[in-house]
Amino acid sequence: MVKAYLTIDDSPSAQTDELTAGLKARGVPALLFCRGDRLEKNPGPVIRAIEKGFVIGNHAWSHTRFSTLSFEDGVAEIEKTDLLIDEAYRASGAARPGKYFRFPHMDRGCGGWVVDYDAAGPHRGDLIRLFTEGLNIDLTPPDGALKEKKQKLLQWLVLNGFEAPPFRGVRHPWYAQTEMATAVDAMFTFSTADWMITPRHVGKWPYKTLEHLKDKIDSDADLWRGDTAHIILAHDQDGLAGTVLTLVDHMRAKDMIFTSAGE
Repeated sequence: MVKAYLTIDDSPSAQTDELTAGLKARGVPALLFCRGDRLEKNPGPVIRAIEKGFVIGNHAWSHTRFSTLSFEDGVAEIEKTDLLIDEAYRASGAARPGKYFRFPHMDRGCGGWVVDYDAAGPHRGDLIRLFTEGLNIDLTPPDGALKEKKQKLLQWLVLNGFEAPPFRGVRHPWYAQTEMATAVDAMFTFSTADWMITPRHVGKWPYKTLEHLKDKIDSDADLWRGDTAHIILAHDQDGLAGTVLTLVDHMRAKDMIFTSAGE
């Protein structure tokens, strides 16, 4: 048995209700990170997701890479989105369990330098593989200004009540022994790379079909370690609900158990 937490970026979409209904029917909890621009236009599916028991996190306003934003503009993107999340929880009648944030594209202000790879010692290669196999990132080392912005953003999150989701038992050495373990923003340990087969991306990236995504799941030795919990990254985008549910079913058939954050 393998324990995992499911996280989903980019909600809401035209298929959020289909996605959350499918997950609910399977008994699979998830943490949905919402874009403010989409939430403002379409709050209903997010309110209904909360009513179904799903947890909502902040994915900033416009899905812009924070390395391209000023510190002030980045903060504004988080704050505007957070107000809408509060409104969604009020409308649902449920209490918000915590303030959770994931940077768009995992760009924490340093571009593709998600963590300091040079400070990761023997785990450098594992972390580069983790992020390059699931994200569209550039590994150009950041300059001093970008490093400073990253630290300011992370400090701002702490000072404004954000916290890491309570993912327990994540023991991958490249997670537990690097800055990932103490990150205030939400990390992941496996990307489904599902976004690569959306209509606007398909054919441009290494994973081109649903079968390729299943092979990625099957061939990742770290994903099937039973001595650690796993944090799975998927996406809520138009046309992807069926893909995500199929991949969830594929992982469950291989004895992966999805659990709620904090358990």
